Amino acid sequence: MKSRSLKSRMIVAGAVWIFFALILAGSAISYLFIENVEKGVRSDLSATLSRLVAIIDLDARQDRPRLTRQLPDPRYETPFSGVYWQITDMDNQKALRSRSLWDKNLETEVSTDGEHFASIDGPAGQSLLALSLTTRFKARDIERHYQIVVALDRSILDETIHKFAWEMTAALAVLGASLVLAALLQVHFGLLPFRQLKSEVEIIRKGAATSLESEYPTEVYPLVAEVNELLKLQETSIEFARARASDLAHGLKTPLSVLVTVADDLRRRGETSAASVLFDLSDEMNSRVDYQLKLSKLRQRARLHTLRAPLGSIVSRAVAVLKKTKEGEQLNWQIDMAQNIDVDIDENDLVELVGVVLENAAKWATSTVRVSASRRKDVAELRVFDDGPGIGQSHLKLIGKRGQRFDESVGGSGLGLAIATEILAINHGSILFEGDQGVGTLVIVRLPLAV
Repeated sequence: MKSRSLKSRMIVAGAVWIFFALILAGSAISYLFIENVEKGVRSDLSATLSRLVAIIDLDARQDRPRLTRQLPDPRYETPFSGVYWQITDMDNQKALRSRSLWDKNLETEVSTDGEHFASIDGPAGQSLLALSLTTRFKARDIERHYQIVVALDRSILDETIHKFAWEMTAALAVLGASLVLAALLQVHFGLLPFRQLKSEVEIIRKGAATSLESEYPTEVYPLVAEVNELLKLQETSIEFARARASDLAHGLKTPLSVLVTVADDLRRRGETSAASVLFDLSDEMNSRVDYQLKLSKLRQRARLHTLRAPLGSIVSRAVAVLKKTKEGEQLNWQIDMAQNIDVDIDENDLVELVGVVLENAAKWATSTVRVSASRRKDVAELRVFDDGPGIGQSHLKLIGKRGQRFDESVGGSGLGLAIATEILAINHGSILFEGDQGVGTLVIVRLPLAV
């Protein structure tokens, strides 16, 4: 099943939403800023226009407009400063200009409906925002027809807008980064219940608990309830299966005992051939029943509370026991164990596993059994070598299969290594067989180290 991170999807979705929201916000803010700046410019131009109207000298008898005093803004005295005014007598087209215009004229359309705002060309290739007013004055029975224009270099406005845009972009970038960080924290804390759920499931998997007990948010609780119900149903099914397997195995013991008794009677009566067949059948069936009983107990015990077992001491005890057996007392046992190796397995399972592997080595060894253990990253490796006849390459992959035997002259049911394989499968370990005909056999057992 393809894994897709919910956290990544939520963060990416949040970041994308924040990105587009900031773009929309930036566009709206820029539009509103430009509108307000242009309104401010128009308001300033209108105020300047009103001041010009107020200081026009209506008593002047010259044939061109005159002012009673100059505007206080010094920029009107600086050539091509970007701010300009002009008063034109519409009757004779003579004009009075600010010194900032030098010898240039402002060309605007004549409007008779009040103030008129427009973009016009200015001196030195400037683009101007201009406010004009065409009006009539009457003083001493003399009527004057004037057009009054005030203008501002648009680049001044554009510079203000561009400066604001850069500052706004930097501010929105900081805001965006803060919002993404906030989204990260929100997702992190929002998913904490699922991390807690994962931890509790891990505890259940190890056998330290049977259900989810912690308190969870309302949104997560239905999932918790379903998991608990599923665990309860699974436990009920497993217990039923174990009970059935155990009952079946124990139920077969009585008929098998009767079968052995019948075989004894046949042998006493001299029917040795039939008795031998019955004995073989009863032995085979007993071994299979024992195998199933061991599996039932093993699976019932697997991954419960004790998950730390000392490999070195268990190997030492097993070797000490085997040295007292008929096969083991004649062998040279060479032990090389690293100190303080604890493995993540039930101690009873480890005793059973080590016993099977060492007993198998003692059974096949000619004179020597070498046992060593070491740490390799996060696993412990137990290596058991016997100098027996060895096993052909074609048979190595069959070792550990239930009931497999490669020499009928050596006792055994062929189920010991199958039990070992089952123990390792339950405890997340592995077993490997190496060797060849005539060179002995090496068994490599790997188990996870205890945390």
